[in-house]
Amino acid sequence: MRTSRAVAAVAASAMAVVLVGCSSSEPKPAPSPTTAEPSKAFDPPPGVSITPGGTRLAVGEPGTVVHQVADSAASAITVTVSAVTRGSMKDFRYFSLDAATKRSSPYYVRATVTNDGPAGLGGAAMPLFAVDSTGTSVPANDIVGTFEPCPVPALPESFLPGASADLCLVYLLPKGRTLTSVSLQTTTPDAAISWTP
Repeated sequence: MRTSRAVAAVAASAMAVVLVGCSSSEPKPAPSPTTAEPSKAFDPPPGVSITPGGTRLAVGEPGTVVHQVADSAASAITVTVSAVTRGSMKDFRYFSLDAATKRSSPYYVRATVTNDGPAGLGGAAMPLFAVDSTGTSVPANDIVGTFEPCPVPALPESFLPGASADLCLVYLLPKGRTLTSVSLQTTTPDAAISWTP
C-alpha cells in the first residue's frame, strides 16, 4: 500500500503544470501545496468542531480542518466543495501546451473557504487534490494570467479570521482518466477528508 501511494505521489507531481496564456515557453512543474503537521496543542476556536480524518462528504457539505502553513500560522478552516464540472480543452486554446497536455481532461472545482481562526492565512495554498479513476491524487494546475472559466485559484493576500473566499481550481487529468473525488489533505492522505461529486 505504501509503495502504491509513493507511485501515486510521483505521478501527481508529474501532472502539475504551469499554464501560461499566450506563451511560447515550455510548461514547468508547479509545486504541490505544502502543509505542516498541526500542533497537537492546537485548540479550535469556541464553537468550531474539527471533521474527523477520513470523512467522506457530498458536494455542498462543509468540512473543517486545521491548516498549518508555518510554525506560527495554524488556523481552523471550513471548506465546502460546491461544484465539480468538466471543462473543455477549447478553454485552453490560447495557452501553449505540449502534446500530452492537449489530450488532458480538464476539471474545475469550486470551493468556499472560511477562516475560523485564530491565525491569518493570506496567500496560503489550498491542499485540495483531484483523485482520478486510477486512485492518483493530482494537485491543482497553476495558471499564470487570467482564466475566465475558472478565475480565482488562491486565497487573497489578506485572509484573516472570519473571512471567506470563493475559489476555483483547475485540474488537468491524463487522457482517459476521470475525477472521482476531491481530497483535502492538510496532513497525510490517510487523514484527508473528501467530496464525491
